[in-house]
Amino acid sequence: MKVANTVELKNKTNELLRRVMKGEPVIITFRGKPAASITPLTEDDLEDFVLEHSPKIRKMIAEAEADRKAGRVMPSNQTA
Repeated sequence: MKVANTVELKNKTNELLRRVMKGEPVIITFRGKPAASITPLTEDDLEDFVLEHSPKIRKMIAEAEADRKAGRVMPSNQTA
């Protein structure tokens, strides 16, 4: 695993991305502290990544979970 600071990220972006695309995650530090990670992402993974990180989707899931816990849902084998 590669660790790079923001200066190295700025100056060697392409090199770091090539390493990530080969499967090696990169940790980015800011003022000596971990700030972000860059991990491989394939086209097949893209939809899952977007759904997982979408604030709108997260909100919908949280609301659905609250409804389930409160008993405000019907089993899928019943109709309204």
